[in-house]
Amino acid sequence: MNGTGDIGRISMILWIVFIVYASVGGLLGDESDRFFESKVRPIFVEHCIECHGESKQKGGLRLDSREGLSKGGSLGSSVTPGEPDASLIIRAVRRSDEELVMPPKTSLSIAQIEVLERWIRDGAVWPGAVIVKTVQSLEERRQNHWAYQPINLPANPDVRSLDWVRSSLDRFVLAALEGHDLSPSPQAGKATLIRRAYISMIGLPPTFDAVQQFSEDERPDAFERVVDELLNRPEYGERWGRHWLDVARYADAKGYVDAGEVKNPFAYTYRDYVVRSFNEDRPYDQFVKEQLAADRLPERDPESLAALGFLTVGSRYNFFPHEIIDDRIDVVTRGLLGLSVACARCHDHKYDPIPAADYYSLYGIFAASVEPTLERVPVLSSVKPSEDLEFAKKLAKTAEKYHQHRRELHEKVMLEMRGWAGDYLRYVVQTAPEHRTESQPEMQTKRGLIREVSAYATGGVWRWRNYLKSRPRKDPVFGLWTRLGALSRDQFAAKSNGILETFRMEPYANSLLIAEFAGKPLESMADVADRYASLLERIDSKWREALNEHPELERFSDAAKEEVRMALYQEGAPGTLTLEEAFDYCTLDESVELRKHFAEVERVFLENWDKTSPRPMMLEDMPECHPQHVFLRGDSKRLGDVVPRAIPESLGLDQAIGIESGSGRLELAKAIASSRNPLTARVIVNRLWAWHFGQGLVSTPSDFGFRSELPSHPELLDYLAHGLMQRRWSLKGLHRQILLSATWQQSSVDRPKLRAKDPMNRFLWRQNRHRMEFEVMRDSMLFVAGHLEPRLGGPPVRLSPDSPTHKSRTLYTFIDREKLEDLFRVFDFPSPDITASERPRTTVPQQSLFLLNSPFVSSQASALVKAGIEALGADSVLSVKLELVKWLFERMYQRGPSAEEMGAVVQFLDSRGEFPEQLDEEGKHPMVVLAQTLFLSNEFLFVD
Repeated sequence: MNGTGDIGRISMILWIVFIVYASVGGLLGDESDRFFESKVRPIFVEHCIECHGESKQKGGLRLDSREGLSKGGSLGSSVTPGEPDASLIIRAVRRSDEELVMPPKTSLSIAQIEVLERWIRDGAVWPGAVIVKTVQSLEERRQNHWAYQPINLPANPDVRSLDWVRSSLDRFVLAALEGHDLSPSPQAGKATLIRRAYISMIGLPPTFDAVQQFSEDERPDAFERVVDELLNRPEYGERWGRHWLDVARYADAKGYVDAGEVKNPFAYTYRDYVVRSFNEDRPYDQFVKEQLAADRLPERDPESLAALGFLTVGSRYNFFPHEIIDDRIDVVTRGLLGLSVACARCHDHKYDPIPAADYYSLYGIFAASVEPTLERVPVLSSVKPSEDLEFAKKLAKTAEKYHQHRRELHEKVMLEMRGWAGDYLRYVVQTAPEHRTESQPEMQTKRGLIREVSAYATGGVWRWRNYLKSRPRKDPVFGLWTRLGALSRDQFAAKSNGILETFRMEPYANSLLIAEFAGKPLESMADVADRYASLLERIDSKWREALNEHPELERFSDAAKEEVRMALYQEGAPGTLTLEEAFDYCTLDESVELRKHFAEVERVFLENWDKTSPRPMMLEDMPECHPQHVFLRGDSKRLGDVVPRAIPESLGLDQAIGIESGSGRLELAKAIASSRNPLTARVIVNRLWAWHFGQGLVSTPSDFGFRSELPSHPELLDYLAHGLMQRRWSLKGLHRQILLSATWQQSSVDRPKLRAKDPMNRFLWRQNRHRMEFEVMRDSMLFVAGHLEPRLGGPPVRLSPDSPTHKSRTLYTFIDREKLEDLFRVFDFPSPDITASERPRTTVPQQSLFLLNSPFVSSQASALVKAGIEALGADSVLSVKLELVKWLFERMYQRGPSAEEMGAVVQFLDSRGEFPEQLDEEGKHPMVVLAQTLFLSNEFLFVD
């Protein structure tokens, strides 16, 4: 090396590697925009903009624009892209430097810090400047956008080479080829075709005998028979179910949680539902409806409750509801409709006709849905392992401890909401701009902490404020508050006593309230809060004393006292909460303690996975649905307008659909799974096409918005979508249509002249050659080695996929969301944090190193050689040396070796020295090394 020059070249190489990594495995393009808008910007808005925004720039730093971030402040640049540890902003939020602590009053959560670290690590992408467009102008564009147009059956195009065409599908492809001066490739050979079909449909290679039988079958429908047989095999559901699990961001763990159990005991029931649905060819529209509202469907299969895992199996974001709901909105809209609705969380969508109000309409739907506690979750009836008496006793004891804690917490919250009424009334007044008399109300009172806004939801102050707003002028207790509250601070002294006198004359006015307001005149709403506090707390105290002496008491005999009591105890009053609602008013410490108790219940199931009856991860509607406000700039503490309870038109509908009852999930499911919604069928057809060809007709499978590219074959997309709906949404029918086409059956051989015209093969002049996904590669090794243990469902396998003792299909491996196996990452397994539009395709050294050094691979190679010896009926390796080589080729490649290959293999084996008769225990035998080498070959790892 020559010093400076080599260092420069190394630096350049490292920079290129970083760029390649970022573009393939990191967060660029649409994904980076969405990550910034949904995760990073809300942190800046809530914690940073107050001191580093337009009106104030402490330390000369602005964090409300890309320019401000780049410029930095008095200490220099705040962010170093790709290097979180070198970025000042990360040092500040970690609070590791006493002189650089931000935010100054309260620290960010660990999850929020990890978001910022990830954002910087992936390049600190800040989306371009806001494009100022009105929703109306976008709506005008929507009328002409291809994705929103009704799906009609297009006419078959005219083509010249009719002898190549087998179906209308091929006509559309050929028309595009001829229009670009291209031509299709000849049909692949029979051996290639059957292997491609097996890998594509069941994720396993065919046997040598299956290839031979097909090659010798001269019947015109021979391949059609192969396709039908593959569609009816149970492995089909496992293969195609894994594709869908990418979309559903499936994992067996919850992601980061600072308390509680990180594993989901019953996530696997959703995985099993997906596999079963594909095998049963469940109509796709029904598949969609069950995943959104299985609990609300009038006629449902009890097993379908597991489908709700589509919503509940996502990351828990340390149980912050705003993040959980955002994740559910994203998986529904991007996964099913190809719309990035989550980008409208903080503002109207920059590019698509999706206003923020539509985002919060959906938010209200999921906010009105709750996960029931385990004792209310029904057992799935398909498999019922016997839960022994000891297990049942332990579960009952642990569950009762949890529920007792919940009941105590429920009583505590209700007691505070009633018994501390004065604290809440004073806080309501002092946080109202038109009434406040103090600069900043104290959350910590003499009695305890005001439940202003809970760690997870809206909190007690919100409930009191909304209860007071709902009281009519003729309410005997709070009617006076309603009248006085209509006055501004400037009007109060002059007009309040007149209002008080008028109220005293009303026949329905509560006499105890009138007496409470007699005497000293009122100067502000703060005085009103004090008077109400005295009365309400006194009556509530007397009621609790009366109950202690007479537990059977149902009401005060005194009518005036009963009216005041009912103001605190009637349905809808702040202190009248259901058990579920009370959780929304807990402090962070209370919530953490509650989760610790619930974790003990989950661990009872986890410790007895094989003995436990499966239960769905389900949702159910809350008994009461609250009005949903827009969160201004995504900040839940800044409430905007109330949004209507409706399914927004922007989801591809002709018009908004009102919600008749419940949360609205059922209406949402019907709106998405409708043949009148042009997005649903197009999106799933495009996904299926991409999984078959390696690229979709639309190159952005999860974004059909204005920034998506036009379909390469728009008429073909509509033809397939129309056909899918006509065939009652049968995905197996769509598979069959694709596999039997001349387009799918083309050879993958490169043609340089055509590649020069269409380098990305967008117009499908050949089939795309591709490397097996990791799951297919690993499962194929197990299969040819004779180690693959068949199973359909059940709890996940808690072994590394690199473990030689893990012999189940990779689908059943435990997926840890927070600590995903390194091996998965190396082979482009998608992040389960968000819905995956497609898998990246990388080629990195770690992949080859795994195949060369993995205990799993060497174990399969050794097992394969042993199986060959047994199949040949031999006593030693030496006695069947050449026959074994031929057997290995047939087993792995479904063909015999050529003369040239056999010569090269023999030369290799002879070069290893004396050939041992028996296999050694460490797998170092030359024949095992040969088998492992064959595993590493492109012929095994790639599909033509």
